Order: sequence, then structure tokens, then C-alpha cells
Amino acid sequence: MSTQNAEPQDSGLIILGPDRSNVQRFIAFGSILVVYFFYCYNFMLSTFVRPTLTAATAAGGYGFTLKQASSIFAVMSFGTIPGTIVFGLLSSRIGKKRTLITIAVCIGLTTLIPLLAPDNYTLWRVARFMGGFSLGGVFGTAVPLVTEMFPQRYRGKLAAILTSTFSVAMIFAGSLYGSLGDANWRVLVYTAAIPPLIGALLVFFTVPDDFSLTQDRRQEAAQRGEKINYFSMYRGKYLLIGIGVILLSGFNFMAYSAYSNNATKFLRDGLGMTAATAGAIYSLQGIGQLIGYNVWGFIADRFGRKVPAVGMLLCAVLVFAFLQLGPQDVSTFRIVSALLGFCIGFSGAWGAYYTELFPRRFSGLAAGISFNGGRLISTFGLPVIAGMATTPDTMPIIFKTAMAIFAAGSVIWLFLPETLNRPRED
Repeated sequence: MSTQNAEPQDSGLIILGPDRSNVQRFIAFGSILVVYFFYCYNFMLSTFVRPTLTAATAAGGYGFTLKQASSIFAVMSFGTIPGTIVFGLLSSRIGKKRTLITIAVCIGLTTLIPLLAPDNYTLWRVARFMGGFSLGGVFGTAVPLVTEMFPQRYRGKLAAILTSTFSVAMIFAGSLYGSLGDANWRVLVYTAAIPPLIGALLVFFTVPDDFSLTQDRRQEAAQRGEKINYFSMYRGKYLLIGIGVILLSGFNFMAYSAYSNNATKFLRDGLGMTAATAGAIYSLQGIGQLIGYNVWGFIADRFGRKVPAVGMLLCAVLVFAFLQLGPQDVSTFRIVSALLGFCIGFSGAWGAYYTELFPRRFSGLAAGISFNGGRLISTFGLPVIAGMATTPDTMPIIFKTAMAIFAAGSVIWLFLPETLNRPRED
């Protein structure tokens, strides 16, 4: 359908399960949330197993080198990129619900595979690549499902809740690891593998099936001589929009990682703080981020999807403030860290925003590639940024680069369309 045939406003439109009650829809959201939380939690697996993998065999470990251990989890991150593409295409054929169930099962099984031979480096690499491949499909499948089950006034907030679970997963993972320790690393692996399988069952029983809707969209596209794939999605004005959102995501990944990966090192090596002080300052960022995701999600639902660009610009300002402080300014560092975490939550509503930017028939494709496509940019960009500083004295160059990238990202965002209460193609 053309834009002229689209709904004049998308605010009250429930595409999937319109006959369901609000209680049923929120139960379905809870089921998706289970899968999404343990998707985030699975990224913490390195925290659980790395100490045991790198410990000497005499000490009960497996004797992997630090380089080997790092490569195991680096290949997992790389696997998310093809996973995003493949599962996006799968969801456009069998529906997002069935795809999400498939993904959840794959996450559980691939997480368990290394337990068959935990001393086998190749098995770890293959299993973690497969795990990353599965993880890459979650964002682009779960968020559009939520978007289609709820009116627009809820979408930014619900997408933000999903996104904020990454911060909760970090807190949960740290607490669990602190309680169980290295001796129970296998138990910790089970905590990352079994819950997604339970989540798959919950999704199966509570989430409305979009298979028929998906087939109808494919038939309508075929009647227009169109196929539902990435080539069709990136046509006309949507090519520029697609490039814009991938750049926006990539700038977010680069700027955030450039700051986050080097903050504690700068505090310790550059300013001479203790590990405990640096860690305490950094931890406040996670708390601020958890709050920020949800507040910016509320703002995006109330005032517009582009308003949180203010938060991205403020990140540049706060990184600048971070650089102006000295070792005696511990209390101020804590405030800046918490505020920076809060502002980093600007991306909370991106799942809903990225879905709404493209026609409804591309809902299964748009969010995942728009978000995870940015990982390609950061994959090549981050090593370049890291190479700018070789000593603690030159580390401010990294933070200044992060400032510039945050600012550039906010400018890109301003040129993207607003979607709140705006027409959307079918």
C-alpha cells in the first residue's frame, strides 16, 4: 500500500492480537522479556568462564592463553552480524514469533555445547560463534513483536524496558558470579542456557502468532512485484534512512565503547586512583543508564522519537566534564559518571523508532539490521580509536574522539524523520 493508504496516525493501531486484552498483551510482553533478558545475560558468559579457561591445569583450569580466551568471545560478537541478517529474513517468512522461539532454543543449546569438552579451544570458538549468530537475531525479532502488539504510546517505554535489561543483566551476573565463584562456573553456564529454553515455551503459549500476517504481507508484496527482503527495504527514501540509522547506531557503539572501555584505566593509570575508587565511580554509570533508558523511553513516547538526541549531545558535554576533573574530585566524578550513564540511555526507544521508520511489511527486518549493522562500523572504528593513545598521558585523545562522535551522532539523528503520530506505509 502507498503512504496515502496508511493510517493517519499510528498511535492507536494494534497490528498483532488486536482482540487480546491488555492483561494478555502484557503477559506476552513478559514472555518476550524473559528471552530478551537472558539474551543480554548471555553476553556476560565471558565473566563466568574466562578465569577458569585461562587458569593453569594444575589449578583446575584449562590453560588457555589470554589471547585464546579473548578470541573465543570476539568471534561471538562477530557472529551477531550474520545472525541479524539471516534471522531477519527468516522472520519475514515464518513470522517473528516462530523465529524468536527458534532463536531462544538455539541460544540455549549453543551455550551448552562447550560443556561437552571444555578444554577444546576449537569447540569453544565454534559454539560461541553459533551462540553469537543466534543472539544477533533477538533485537530485530523481539522489539518488532512488541511494537506490533501495543499502541504507539506504549512502544518507546516498552522498547526501553527491553533495552534496560542489559544493565540489569550486568548487575545480576555480577551478583551471581560473586556468590557462586569460579568453582561453580558450570552452574553459571546453565543459568545462561536453561532460561532461554523456558522463555521459548512462554512465548509459544502467550504471544499471538504472526505467521498468517506475515504470509499476507508477502502476498501483497508479490502482487506489487516486490519481495520482502533487504534490497526491497532500502529503496527510494528508505536507502538514506537506512544508512542514517546504521551510522547512528555505529556512532553510538564507537563513542560509548571508546569511553566505557577506557574510563577505569584512565582513572587508575592516568589519575592514580585505586581500583576500588575507579570501580565505584564506573558502577554509578550502570545505575544511571538503567534509569536513563526508561526515562528517555517515556520522553520518546510523549514528546517524539527524536527528542532523546538531546541526551546523545549531552554525552559529549559530560565526557568533556570528565576530562576536566582531577584525582581530588572523586565526588564530582561520581556525579558525572551517573549523569553520563543516564544520558547514554538515549537509545532506549530505538527499537520502536527503527521499526517505525520503515513500512510495516519490513518490521521483521528493519530494527535488527538498523541496530546491529552499527556493529560493523564499530568493529573497524574502535581499533583505530584505540590506536590513537599508547600511554596514559595520551588517553584524553580517545575521550575527545568519543565527544566528537557523540556530537556527530546527534546531528545525524536530527536529519532522520520523526515517527511519533506520523503516517506509516503498510
